[in-house]
Amino acid sequence: MPAPLPVALARHLPAVETALQSALADGPAELVEIARYVLGWQDELGSAVTTGGKRIRPALCLFAATLFGSPPEVALPGAVAVELIHNFSLVHDDVQDRDAERHSRPTVWALKGEGQAINAGDFLITRAVSALLDGAGPASRRLAALAVLNDAMARMIYGQWQDIAFESRESVTPDEYLEMIRGKTGALLGAPLAMGALLAGADEHQARTLQRWGETVGLAFQVQDDYLGIWGDPNQTGKSTSSDILRRKKTLPVVHGLAGSAAHTIQRAYASAVMSEDELSEVVGALDAGGSREYSRSEADRLVAEAGALLAAFELPETVRQQLREIGAYLVDRDR
Repeated sequence: MPAPLPVALARHLPAVETALQSALADGPAELVEIARYVLGWQDELGSAVTTGGKRIRPALCLFAATLFGSPPEVALPGAVAVELIHNFSLVHDDVQDRDAERHSRPTVWALKGEGQAINAGDFLITRAVSALLDGAGPASRRLAALAVLNDAMARMIYGQWQDIAFESRESVTPDEYLEMIRGKTGALLGAPLAMGALLAGADEHQARTLQRWGETVGLAFQVQDDYLGIWGDPNQTGKSTSSDILRRKKTLPVVHGLAGSAAHTIQRAYASAVMSEDELSEVVGALDAGGSREYSRSEADRLVAEAGALLAAFELPETVRQQLREIGAYLVDRDR
């Protein structure tokens, strides 16, 4: 069973869900219907279900607002916006990656075709922007939050561009890879913290400090996810230990391996029209022999320590620091 969401985040989920439902309550029927499918409120036949995501990003937004003495509700426009942008990115990623399923359900493009999936993602963007433009609270704060979200979205999209571009390159440096995931994964974990802080009236320095912490935790999360994608226990993580390699993904262990003694083995296997089980085993063995396993773990640990240093320098009560540590641990400290 997956670990439960930290209490500091879980307490905000009902408010998040209600606000999301309201944001998608009207509009063109076909687009609203597919948006409700994406958010996990109905199945492909239109029947009501409850298969929504963990809503980590909007919960982070509301949690951040409480750090500055505001009721969490002041950050609801930002919470709604960031969750809709996150789901837009998933819809478009599925098209780009040709994934026919997500969480054991058909993806939007598998149901409606690529063109309509792109339209569904674009519709979610418009509703995200509307949430901040038309929401409650001072306009200056909502516009500041929108600026943070827009910048994060641009960085996320460029990170996705880089990720796809890396697939056709023979080699990628670890620094290039980390910069890519800082945008693709980190940007949309740091942004909700900054948005919640700004909507609560925090100054820009406080908001940006929280944002940097969230981005760094996001980097550690992705590095740990890359590690688990090869050496994790699927019974504990629910993540396959072969799919990343079979899909020729250049995750951090593979990037490290391509720069060392495993390069020839990886390149040969990745060039195969259909990678065999033997080739898969050879890649994993070469990564082990070349130190990529230890390197990936050490990078995750380094990023966790970096996030800890940011937290230590931030003027917050110790109880709040502990809540942030628990959130970071929830995201990063999974089965090794």
